[in-house]
Amino acid sequence: MTCLTGWIDWRSFMERQIYQNKDVLTAAKERISYLFDEFESIIVSISGGKDSTTLAYLALLEAHKRDRKIGLFFLDEEVVYDSTIKQIRYLMNLFPENTQKYWLQIPFHLTNATSLYESQLIPWEPGKHKIWMRPKEPDSIQREPWDKETATVRNKEKGFGFYDAIDNFQRCFDHTAFLVGCRGTESPNRWRAVVKNPGYKDVLWCTGMPNGNATFYPLYDWNFHDVWKFIYDEHLTYSKIYDYQWAKGMSTQEIRVSSLIHEKSFKALVDLPEFEPKTYDRLLKRVGGIQIGNLYGKDAKMLKARKLPKNYKSWKDYRDFLLETYPDPDKKEIFVRRFSKHLDNNYVARQQCRQLLLNDYENNLPIKNQPDPREETLKKWRTLL
Repeated sequence: MTCLTGWIDWRSFMERQIYQNKDVLTAAKERISYLFDEFESIIVSISGGKDSTTLAYLALLEAHKRDRKIGLFFLDEEVVYDSTIKQIRYLMNLFPENTQKYWLQIPFHLTNATSLYESQLIPWEPGKHKIWMRPKEPDSIQREPWDKETATVRNKEKGFGFYDAIDNFQRCFDHTAFLVGCRGTESPNRWRAVVKNPGYKDVLWCTGMPNGNATFYPLYDWNFHDVWKFIYDEHLTYSKIYDYQWAKGMSTQEIRVSSLIHEKSFKALVDLPEFEPKTYDRLLKRVGGIQIGNLYGKDAKMLKARKLPKNYKSWKDYRDFLLETYPDPDKKEIFVRRFSKHLDNNYVARQQCRQLLLNDYENNLPIKNQPDPREETLKKWRTLL
């Protein structure tokens, strides 16, 4: 695939992109080389997925060529695939002489969408080491590297969360380039987030941050096939979860290494006993709701609210029932306040049902608050006829 220089007009995702006579691999190498020229301190965020594996390897190659060290940062959620942990260890030890390990294993609040009663899990919670998914790494960072007194929290009601840990970790550094394997080609919204404004000098593929830091996305114009071709050509090790998913015939949108307890994780829980039975067994003992998530994750129509249960007259009726029977009063109030700002039609109500079924009190699957397009179509035909 040829590379892109950036996004010109938000109103059209497929138009007004400037293509160069250069492939994406060459462009990514040039971007990474530029960052090494500009920054003494470079840290790559890794997740164990294909994109961060590709980005980490490219950055490590440049570090090795220049005889420099870069950081590899992994925020360990504890409740992850065993294959993910193997992949992180692989990357951390790929170029040991050029790698500064930042494997963070500290307590923080993590959304648990698999349970209506235990809506949050605290990874590495003190006093629960007997049921941790695995022991901590011997060379990991096991205490907050920042000052707790000045630590920032995005939402104090939810507590110190995943993104708070990332924010406070990044504030420990000055004039540092943080590299993230985010690909804008996955969706228009992601593309806008990646190349909305120059975050450093005239660089569009980045986001500015405090302390002279910036987050860069050198793979922003790569597509799914570019990543896998690179992994194949370079003979890189990757998470075996991808092989299991491909063998089951999953689509390119479904083939991903995701969280095991997030609101988008129900499909992962369905396959986990088959892919990694030992991980599933440990997860059952560690987190409430896993059996329910595994059971109902098999019913895609129910979780995605595609089919209205036969004993309800409308999606609005079904939504009202789900709200009435929601067991957590605090979380229920979040939904009530949010829904009060929405249009009261069946198109919106179906989306609201999906949020309730997936326990998405954080609004990670936002609702399109608009008139029912089917009603508009009916009005059009009634007028014509």
